[in-house]
Amino acid sequence: MEEYLQGFVSTSIVKTLLAPLERYKLIRQTQDILTLSSKEKMTNFYQFLKKTISNEGPKGLFRSNLTAIYMWIPQVYAQYVFYQNIKQVTYDKDILSMGLSATLCGITTSIFSYPFDTIRVRQATEIQIPGQKRMYVGFEETRFNIKIESGFFKGLYSGFTIGCVQTLLFAYGIVGLNSLLDGITPYNQQLAYLGSYALIYPIDSVRRRLQVKSILFQQEASKKQNLWEKLKFNMKEWNFSWGYGGFLAHNVRGIAMLLILEQVNFEQLYQETQNQLNQALKY
Repeated sequence: MEEYLQGFVSTSIVKTLLAPLERYKLIRQTQDILTLSSKEKMTNFYQFLKKTISNEGPKGLFRSNLTAIYMWIPQVYAQYVFYQNIKQVTYDKDILSMGLSATLCGITTSIFSYPFDTIRVRQATEIQIPGQKRMYVGFEETRFNIKIESGFFKGLYSGFTIGCVQTLLFAYGIVGLNSLLDGITPYNQQLAYLGSYALIYPIDSVRRRLQVKSILFQQEASKKQNLWEKLKFNMKEWNFSWGYGGFLAHNVRGIAMLLILEQVNFEQLYQETQNQLNQALKY
C-alpha cells in the first residue's frame, strides 16, 4: 500500500503543477458546445492564461484541481484493491491477455472515480463570464446541480460507456505499440503511451463533450438506438481542430510529467516527509 501512497503523493504534486495545461485542454475539447461567444472562445494557451487571470485571477488556472485530487484517492485505492486480483486471473505474456488485464483494471477503477471526473470536468470547463453566476463552484454544489439537472447516474456517469470503449482501445494500443517498439528504442513505453492516446483522443473529446452537455442534449442523445449512432450524433460537428483540440497541451503536460517524475526522487522526498512527521508527533 505504501508504494501506492507514494504514487498518489507524487502524482498529486506533479499534476497540480501542470493543472493549467489540463484545464486548457478540457476547455478546448468542449468549448464548441458550450454557450460561449466568439470573443470568449480560446484558440491558444496564451489566450487561456490572459483571459483566465483577467476574469478569475491566478487561482482560476488551477480550478477543479482539488476535485482532481479527490478523484485520485478512489483511483489509487481501487488499483490497490483490484489490480493484483485481476492480473492473477487474466494476465499472461501474450498481447491479448495483457490488454484484457489493463482494460478490466481501467474500467473497474473508473466505476469508482468517474463521478469525480465528471464533477472535475464541469468545474474546469465553466468559464467565468463577468456578470454571470457560476453553477459549479464547490464539490458538493457541483454534484448537487448535476444530480438536479440529469439525475445521479445519467449525470455523473454521462459518457461512461464510451469511456469503456476508450479504455479498451487505449489498453490494447499501449500493449501493441510497446511490443512493436521494444528493442527499437529505449523509450518504447513512453512512445506507446503517446501514440495510443493520439489514436483515441477524438473519442476522449466525445466523452468530455457528453460530460458537459445540457439535459436537453442528453435527452436527444438518449433517443439514439446504439453506441455508433450516439457517436455520430456527438461527432456531427466533426473537424480536425475539434477532434484534436487541446491535443498539443495534453502532450506537453504528459512529457513534462514524465520528465519531472524521472528527475525528482519522490520516494526519498516521501520518506523524509514521513520521518519529519514521525519526529513531530513524538513531541
